[in-house]
Amino acid sequence: MANEKGPNVKKKQKCKNCEGKGTLKKGDKVVTCQRCKGTGLR
Repeated sequence: MANEKGPNVKKKQKCKNCEGKGTLKKGDKVVTCQRCKGTGLR
């Protein structure tokens, strides 16, 4: 079994565009982040 802990496991980086939320506020609307497609990860 693969061990998920250790120095070789890369952490999933948050999307810098939406700060990991997956959504962006455009005025009074909330829209899906175009960069990460709403996942919140890069």
